[in-house]
Amino acid sequence: MKSLRFILICLVLFFIIFPLFMMTKYSLSDRESIVTGGKYPEPFFPFKPNLEMFEALSVRKDFAGAGLTSLWVGLLAVAFSLFLGAPTAFALARFKIPGIAILLFFLLSVRLFPDISAVIPVAELLLSRPFSLLPPVILVGLAHTLLALPYTVYIAKGVFESIPKDLEEQAHVLGAGKARTFLKILTPLALPGLGAAAIYTFFLSWNEFVFAYFLTFQGTQTTLPVYLLRILTWSPQKNFISAISLVICIPVIIFTFLVQRYMKEGLTAGAVK
Repeated sequence: MKSLRFILICLVLFFIIFPLFMMTKYSLSDRESIVTGGKYPEPFFPFKPNLEMFEALSVRKDFAGAGLTSLWVGLLAVAFSLFLGAPTAFALARFKIPGIAILLFFLLSVRLFPDISAVIPVAELLLSRPFSLLPPVILVGLAHTLLALPYTVYIAKGVFESIPKDLEEQAHVLGAGKARTFLKILTPLALPGLGAAAIYTFFLSWNEFVFAYFLTFQGTQTTLPVYLLRILTWSPQKNFISAISLVICIPVIIFTFLVQRYMKEGLTAGAVK
């Protein structure tokens, strides 16, 4: 049994580490290690590892612009989702609302439809006045909020339900209003769940392509998935694509570690206050 568990763990680690290894390998490869002409198989490790692809990316203003656009869109989607989803989830968790199960079903059923079926009406709405007056970054952030909001509400609702009502009652006895109780006591306690929702929202926004394409294809500001589509039109080498893919992973990893820190702090911060 232990040997089977060990084998399964090794398989899982292999499927996680191997793609990262291949991206790293190709991003550091020289031309001779990729373009072999059929004379010899591709080496397991490049002949002359170098950072030429990363240096080429560092001077491309369009890549840096797409990265900043994706970062701003992701942060806006997280902010909008939490700003709208946390109070909604608290209301659903604390107040007796007739037909709440049906309401939650219809809320989550929005994500049952493929994105391609919803992109036309959403794009038509956001590209018409008064939304068309907003910058494209905000428009894409709003579209990604529509995608992430159902999950944010569902996750946050379960978190608020797990917080004892006694904390609210004690705060009210001490003179705290509902808004102060929600912001100062309940929100810190709900940070682990809200942090999980924030990570999911950022992942969704960072990888989303369909809505970003329809809302930015006419402009110069694009997100990284749309930028990759434009790059692939001229069939670049594998080392250039791998370098882009490796750089794209870095902000997601940093954001995850930052949010995880606040998730741990939220376990005790609310109770102390």
